[in-house]
Amino acid sequence: MNGEIVKYRYYEETSQSLITIPKAIARSLNWNDKDEIHMVIKTIDNKMGVFLFKDLKEEVDI
Repeated sequence: MNGEIVKYRYYEETSQSLITIPKAIARSLNWNDKDEIHMVIKTIDNKMGVFLFKDLKEEVDI
């Protein structure tokens, strides 16, 4: 699913922003509603972007 388009929205009235990710991608990553998703800002090939990930330790049942 590399190259999938996502949307960035800024809501001036609340000064908040959202990035929407297609359901198919979230499902393939095993993300669920209200999961805590971590973000890291990285530069790769002179392109700055974000890496989003769900901490797998949350899923380990000890």
